[in-house]
Amino acid sequence: MKTYGVSRSTSALPGRVWRVWSDPNNWSRWNSGIRDAHVDEPLADGVQGRMTTDRGSTHDVMFHDVSDGRSFSMSMAGPPLSTFTFTCEIRPDGVGSVISQRVAITGPLGALFGAMMGEEMAKHFMPVLDDLARTAESQTV
Repeated sequence: MKTYGVSRSTSALPGRVWRVWSDPNNWSRWNSGIRDAHVDEPLADGVQGRMTTDRGSTHDVMFHDVSDGRSFSMSMAGPPLSTFTFTCEIRPDGVGSVISQRVAITGPLGALFGAMMGEEMAKHFMPVLDDLARTAESQTV
């Protein structure tokens, strides 16, 4: 399965990044691509929620592969016969972290939609990671 994504370094320690990224209810405070996101419980495998993008589209989402302090994935329906799975990772790096976001587009038409939109979607991840890094770096303990 092909994935499309980006990574960047931040001076924020992994724990600070995790506190920001693992709280979907506050994503709209720092991620300009999210108008609203809501989950009823802490991030864990099987937790479901709802997210509205800045373009006004609302998606039911499910979280999985949650590794506390390190990574999580979030899946949602994509275009017809496809699923978007976003994977968000934090890796310690010297005095900070490397943060990464990627998407896999799966399903019967996943390869087609991946070829059509995967690279373009990944371009939009860098501003998200920039905002995440800025927010995590500015947090106090």
